[in-house]
Amino acid sequence: MLTKTPIETLLKLEATSIKLKNLEKSRHVEDRLATNREDLLKIKIEVKTGWDDRWTHLHEARFLPGAACSATKLWLRAREVLGTSGQAAVSVYDMASVGLAGHVTPKGWEVLGDPGNSAISINLFSISNCGKRTASKGHDLPEEEMREIVELGELKVAVRTLREAMSFAQPWNKSASALEGFLVQSNFCSADLEGIEQQAAILTSFVDYVLRENTNRWRGQEAFLTISEIKSSWESYLGSRPQSMLTKSKRQYFGGYKSAQQKQMPQSFTSSNQQQHQQGQNQQTNGGTNSQGQASSGRVHVPAALWWDDICVMYNIGKCMKPPGTCITKRGRPLRHICNHRPDKNNQNNYCGMNHAACFFH
Repeated sequence: MLTKTPIETLLKLEATSIKLKNLEKSRHVEDRLATNREDLLKIKIEVKTGWDDRWTHLHEARFLPGAACSATKLWLRAREVLGTSGQAAVSVYDMASVGLAGHVTPKGWEVLGDPGNSAISINLFSISNCGKRTASKGHDLPEEEMREIVELGELKVAVRTLREAMSFAQPWNKSASALEGFLVQSNFCSADLEGIEQQAAILTSFVDYVLRENTNRWRGQEAFLTISEIKSSWESYLGSRPQSMLTKSKRQYFGGYKSAQQKQMPQSFTSSNQQQHQQGQNQQTNGGTNSQGQASSGRVHVPAALWWDDICVMYNIGKCMKPPGTCITKRGRPLRHICNHRPDKNNQNNYCGMNHAACFFH
């Protein structure tokens, strides 16, 4: 019979058999995990008394299986055991094993010894402040002299450093992991901060808020901020800042022009002319072109329909720093530094015309 069966059919039968066996194995794994979960309440692990100095002699209780309860329950249980006094802080943890040697300041290790210490700040976990301490002959820097994080890349490393340092000093504390999880999942809030300057400074301020809120919750015997709570806090935090309102108004301001101005644009103003005009204006703002004659990096992308009049669009979004009367396009066309806000989107000849930028007054 096998000799009469086509080879394709035999291969399909073999593949089906393998899939069935793998499915059965996966079910066995799920069954074992479910059984182990049920046995958690039945099997009690006896913990023997002994000594532990955190250095040369480690008690076997350190190697018990990880707690399977919720992270917030583990946090609250730690609060019951440790109280508000914290533990003796040390700085000898093996951060070099995870590639972060020298990234934590002495003050950072000190605040990690006490989960309720409100002096915690993400700046304490920036390698830039470790470098400043070395330059100051080994003396710890006062908090007011700590260098603020100004670059997004530096903030990302600092957040990772905080999480790793906390995993060494407080293995039961998952608050930093929740914070890092929110930042990574949101790509460090890139969508919310698009078009806003000093993004790292805003995020640093928010991270410090979360860290200090968790210290308040520790003292009040409350659970730390979970990732969903951090997300809600971020939305409230960003909505209360003037930068977010300014960016929102800019998007609404420029988004409303596109359809109306394209309708009233002169027919002689062709697509190629728009490109040349926009390129010339960007060159004036950004300071030149590359070897291919293209606009240099950092150019602001504005709908081409906004470039057909003689009002400087870059000035109205706060990007043109040229003195009034000196702003011109690539072809030498003078541009006026006046407000181009148009209250009636269907009447492009009616604009504000005052000596201020539209992004700051409308």
